[in-house]
Amino acid sequence: MRKLKMEKWKGRSGRWSVPTFFLFMLLAFTACHQSVPAELFVMPDTVQFQSGDLVFRKGISNVSRAVNTLDRSGLYTHVGMVVWTQDGWRVLHAVPGERDSEEEADSVKLETFGTYFRRDRAEMGGVYRYPLSSEDTLRLRSRALNLYYGRHPLFDGAFETHDTTAFYCTELVCFLYQQVLDIDLSEGRRHNLPLFPDLIFCSDVFQNDKLEEVFSFER
Repeated sequence: MRKLKMEKWKGRSGRWSVPTFFLFMLLAFTACHQSVPAELFVMPDTVQFQSGDLVFRKGISNVSRAVNTLDRSGLYTHVGMVVWTQDGWRVLHAVPGERDSEEEADSVKLETFGTYFRRDRAEMGGVYRYPLSSEDTLRLRSRALNLYYGRHPLFDGAFETHDTTAFYCTELVCFLYQQVLDIDLSEGRRHNLPLFPDLIFCSDVFQNDKLEEVFSFER
């Protein structure tokens, strides 16, 4: 069993929130490590994206296993949003435990599809589209990039949706859609767990009937 580093799960204050402590304990009981090569994913050239597309994945990390334990009906464990940048298509997402160095804080990231769907991070994944106008996609793109470059928010280890200074994955995409387009991606669905505030799981967003599959894969 891999030893979990407790320091990286502390909140911005350096103290443990109750939900974070509960998550750590769940990770401690579900943790098992299988060595998987960090092979970049190659997205087919035929896939056509637009800003605002939702990018789901099912991970193989201890965090993903914990999410699967809490949300057994969910197909995916993590979600981000497609954004067009000057460097090409990127995935904006909030994630813990995928830091480039020990000194880096868990935060919102802007990554290539190759990194986001890396073999050691995803065993399956998909891109799904909510029907948007061209103007809507431009507005989402602008707000997403302003949020990332202007604030570079931290990962929300307290899982509090009312605090918009930090985000967890579903909280981030729901926040952007709600703030920019007044669209509730989760349609009010929440998971009520002991010791946690009401949580938005990937299944709460994925159940939105307006989402259409653009691309999916399974290893």
